[in-house]
Amino acid sequence: MNNRLKIAIFGAGSTGCYLAGELALAGLDVSLICRQRIKDAIVTTGGIHLTDYLGLDKVVMPRQLLTELKDETFDLVFVTVKCHQLEGVVAKLLAMTHSQSSLVLMQNGLGSRDLVASALKQQHGSRQLLLGITPFNVLQKANAVFHKGTEGGFVFQEHDALQPIYHALTTHGFSCELKVDFESVIHGKLLLNLNNALNAIMDLPIKQQLSQRPTRIWLAKAMREWLSVCRAAGFSLGQFTRVKPQYLPFILSLPDFLFSRLAKAMLSIDDKARSSMWEDIQAKRTTEIDYLNGAVVRLGQEYGVNTPVNAAIVEAIKLLEQGHKVSLTQLIQRTSK
Repeated sequence: MNNRLKIAIFGAGSTGCYLAGELALAGLDVSLICRQRIKDAIVTTGGIHLTDYLGLDKVVMPRQLLTELKDETFDLVFVTVKCHQLEGVVAKLLAMTHSQSSLVLMQNGLGSRDLVASALKQQHGSRQLLLGITPFNVLQKANAVFHKGTEGGFVFQEHDALQPIYHALTTHGFSCELKVDFESVIHGKLLLNLNNALNAIMDLPIKQQLSQRPTRIWLAKAMREWLSVCRAAGFSLGQFTRVKPQYLPFILSLPDFLFSRLAKAMLSIDDKARSSMWEDIQAKRTTEIDYLNGAVVRLGQEYGVNTPVNAAIVEAIKLLEQGHKVSLTQLIQRTSK
């Protein structure tokens, strides 16, 4: 483990703060670049407060809490802003790194690497671009509490720059994986992320939302569209539950009494978990819907696959972003016309 590795979390919100907390608990040198309100909450609390569905309860303070960049460069930067914010922060990422630095892009959905690579080229910069994902749910609560509500651990692209992170986290008992084939990881994660929008529309905790068969059927239809796109495009999908991705729509469509039994074996989740898109809607922020369900629609058009359910979900989230109210019933009516 390289304790002298200088690490920054850029745009630290729910996921970024949780990652920072684990890295700091693992003994690594971590700085947060975050909003003032997050810094204030962490300072008031005395650190980042991590909890999870298994009973974790730890508070840890990173080396630095920054709301603006100083004259300092970092060796490894985890970029946790949303996809639609990436192009606008490339200049800052260049300013806080050096030519040998690595940027780890931690966005949901498809397209973050291409966005940053293109923007770096325009600004005549070059950095090692790597990918990472957070396959579990993190809910930000009051007093700088960041709660992990589902099972899973951080997954990063296999690369020498990330070996110290892997060893530090696993040595301290945190779940972390390195994957060579990261395209399949991204495609498999998108399958699960298709529920982010539905969770925002339903305005319920994920567990309660998935207890309702009409919602599950709608999610199953959205997943089938993505699976059809993947077959047409020849994409492989990584597996994040104990069930193969291809079987998830069938299981979601089962009657409640059967689903409830199987769900416990598929994925551990607590009563508090909600999607990051739900948080964005509640905070009146622009969501990353264009890179999730919107990506299914775009690729469906490219490969000749019809995606009416995902198109309706995208439309519904756009309405929510504008302050309108939408319901599952409205979604069903739109696709049945």
